[in-house]
Amino acid sequence: MTTRSSKTVPPDLLERLRADRDAIAAELPEAIQRAERLREAAAENTVSGHVRRAVHQSRRPLEAIARDAGIPLEALCDWLSGDRTLRSDVLDRVAQAVGAEIAVSLRTT
Repeated sequence: MTTRSSKTVPPDLLERLRADRDAIAAELPEAIQRAERLREAAAENTVSGHVRRAVHQSRRPLEAIARDAGIPLEALCDWLSGDRTLRSDVLDRVAQAVGAEIAVSLRTT
């Protein structure tokens, strides 16, 4: 026979959990939109899109990539979601920070 102990949640913890739940619910739509922007930006068939995919595939912490590229973490995150552009020299440093190489070839017509 199994006995079940009944424990009560202290009121202050319950209130904190409810406040956290409400905060998460308020932030969820924005987080979903940002995730969609991240997906769309990474799917671009552009130099930036290729470097974004390299960043994601590298599995390096974003903090380390931003530090190695010499840019603020916020700038890297905004660029990854397509909310910001980066100068070409900064894009080169981001690629270098994840061990990617940018190569351009001319199409023959």
